Amino acid sequence: MADTTPSLALPLIAGGQAQKHVTHNEALAQLDAVVQLAVLDKDRTAPPASPAEGDRYLIAARDPSGAWAGWAGRIARFQDGAWLPLTPRAGWTAFVADEAEPYLFTGSAWMPLRATLTALQNLSRLGIGPGADADNPFAAKLNKALWTALTSAEGGSGDLRYTFNKQAAGNVLSLLMQTGFSARAEIGLTGDDDLRVKVSPNGGDWFEALRIDRATGRVAFPGRVTVAGLPVLTAQVVAGNSGPGAVAAGATRYLANALVGGQPSEVYVAAGRRGRFRHLRVAAPGAPGEGQSWTFTLQKLSADTALTCTISGAGSNQAADLVNGVVFEESDRWCLKIVSSGGAAATRNILFSLLFEGLD
Repeated sequence: MADTTPSLALPLIAGGQAQKHVTHNEALAQLDAVVQLAVLDKDRTAPPASPAEGDRYLIAARDPSGAWAGWAGRIARFQDGAWLPLTPRAGWTAFVADEAEPYLFTGSAWMPLRATLTALQNLSRLGIGPGADADNPFAAKLNKALWTALTSAEGGSGDLRYTFNKQAAGNVLSLLMQTGFSARAEIGLTGDDDLRVKVSPNGGDWFEALRIDRATGRVAFPGRVTVAGLPVLTAQVVAGNSGPGAVAAGATRYLANALVGGQPSEVYVAAGRRGRFRHLRVAAPGAPGEGQSWTFTLQKLSADTALTCTISGAGSNQAADLVNGVVFEESDRWCLKIVSSGGAAATRNILFSLLFEGLD
């Protein structure tokens, strides 16, 4: 039969042993030393001058001196006026009181318990600084945070990609930015799968500043882009030339870019996106003649709109409508109609331009 227990090396009472209480008390004293192990310090290299009964120290120094000489890595306990060494085993933990930090013995050295943790699985809550709760199962209160890629030398790829996932298109997946816990901006997929950027002055009223269509990649500015309070035209200029075919007196012709025809269906093209046509400008090589005119009108779905201008008389060869505008949906079709008065000079190579501002 062994003389000590296998784990803590507590002395065992032998059969027929005299003064059994001595062995029993020695085992109790050793249990008192190592169970719920808490030490006063781990940084001393020599015993204190006036220890109290039961004081314990973790000897982390490589070359301790005095009564602790040769006890590196052990636990020193002051008992019955003398220092006694306790030899730890791998997996023992000790609470170091002056640091309020638990330490773990790895089998060769004492390490901060938190430094030895390599995986935390299936946590329901984690709070760094503040306490986590049901609404915020992960909470952190800090001034800086660093995420860096695992390099190829460390077995990684060198890349760093965050992945966020929501259940369905109708759910919200976003980054919400607040001031004093009142929302001021939000970036993400808010209610659908288009990427949106929104801002708020008070956490209740929201203004969408940018949207990127998930299917086409088109960028829209619902709130309009402004500089110094003036709108910036997020637009394109649509221009064309009627070409060499003559627009005769009394004729009606239709054009879009360089096409000319006698029927609207020959030249109608789709707007392609929701927007507004405005700033119609036209110029011809000459004038229609005294008392004559050429009238230019933007048509929408074969119907005249309010966007129109007229070159008239013998002294003018250009005109513009910079007042009116017409909104077109994505699939609406347009063309420019030219109506020549009965006695107007025949003309060709008419230039026109329109400004198309996207609204979606």
